[in-house]
Amino acid sequence: MRDLRPDPGVDGPVDRPAWLATFLCIIGLIVTLGGSSLGAMLFLAAWVLVAAPRLDVCLRLVFRAPWVWLVPGLALVSVLWSQAPMITLRAGVQLALTVGIASLVAGFLKPRAFVSAMSVSLLVGALLSLAFGRYGVDGMTGATVFLGIFASKNTMALFMSLLAIFAAAVMLDRGQPTPLRLLAVVSFLLSIPLLLMARSAGALITTVASLAVLIATIVFARLQRRERILVGTGVAALLVPALAVVLLLAVNGTLGEVATSFLTEVLGKDATLTGRTLLWRTALAEIDKRPMLGTGYYAFWLQGNPLVESIWRDFGIGSRMGFHFHNTVLEFAVELGWLGVAALATTLTFAVARILRLAMADRTPATAALVATLFCLIGRIIGEVDIPYPFAIGSFLFFTIAAYGADHARAVRRARAPAAKPASPWSAAASS
Repeated sequence: MRDLRPDPGVDGPVDRPAWLATFLCIIGLIVTLGGSSLGAMLFLAAWVLVAAPRLDVCLRLVFRAPWVWLVPGLALVSVLWSQAPMITLRAGVQLALTVGIASLVAGFLKPRAFVSAMSVSLLVGALLSLAFGRYGVDGMTGATVFLGIFASKNTMALFMSLLAIFAAAVMLDRGQPTPLRLLAVVSFLLSIPLLLMARSAGALITTVASLAVLIATIVFARLQRRERILVGTGVAALLVPALAVVLLLAVNGTLGEVATSFLTEVLGKDATLTGRTLLWRTALAEIDKRPMLGTGYYAFWLQGNPLVESIWRDFGIGSRMGFHFHNTVLEFAVELGWLGVAALATTLTFAVARILRLAMADRTPATAALVATLFCLIGRIIGEVDIPYPFAIGSFLFFTIAAYGADHARAVRRARAPAAKPASPWSAAASS
């Protein structure tokens, strides 16, 4: 019998079938976002082969953290009030499968192995983009941008941002095998120019900030407790007056003028954030119609809806499929109301608090990468929608990180419990 649950450390033997399954399921997500339904099949099949021999253990691992299931649970329940029940049911089941596999990944792989699998699989996506990538026209700006093998520049930029984060973590981790560290150097050097080719200013800023968070987390985690308190107090002492100045500038209107100038002159965007503010106003008007429960999960962007058809027409979406409000909170509020936003905020709060504790206990670049990745996803909430889509890289990473945080919190509780307390019935799993 072998314990598959992550502990505060990341060392130990790698479950090779689980590593390969994780690699393949990421390739599946890349293929899916490239426009092929075969990717979703690969995403699921990769883990079916691993889970089938250990089905009882896998079921317990999938449902070991109830709070991780708040969002997919609500998505499924929204079938009851959805404007398109069958579409909601299908998307809800797909989201549940995404969350289930993310939970299995966190249960079978230590963070170090997971980070290396992410780095290698994302490199494949970058190489495929180099070999078979194409240019396209951004529907919001009309500019010609590099899409890689993906459907949009924002997806391309997100994948390159994630590649930069995970590759940097592998490069900095002396516990990773030398061949993987050398490969990570190639990955990192490739990710930056491809990110620039996507021409996403927001993604570039988020990537730089996330890499800074990665380094800061590594350094902060290695400090002693007293040193952390001193550093935290010092940072707070600097942030409080800085925030006061920002609030003062916001009140007198100076902040708005500076922000507009930065957007137009530095980032090259118009005052509407390339149409985002127009979309946001539309979303707010739609939320007012059904503020608490929304239209139902995945039940808004449907052909035949006059409002949706007009948005697609205005933004040049010729396929009449997909698109979103370029704001995660508003997107979720339209589909699941403010109740859905509360569920997402609760999950996010738990995930942030617990993954930070894991990073402080573990003190490795691998867990620092999880913090940086979560920061990257949070940083994109205002302008993009990466979660919680089914079979999407953002959703997969978000719930995987949430599961790692939940595992660490449970491990800490077990360590603090009286020695006589019986072990959890799902703490051990059959050997591979």
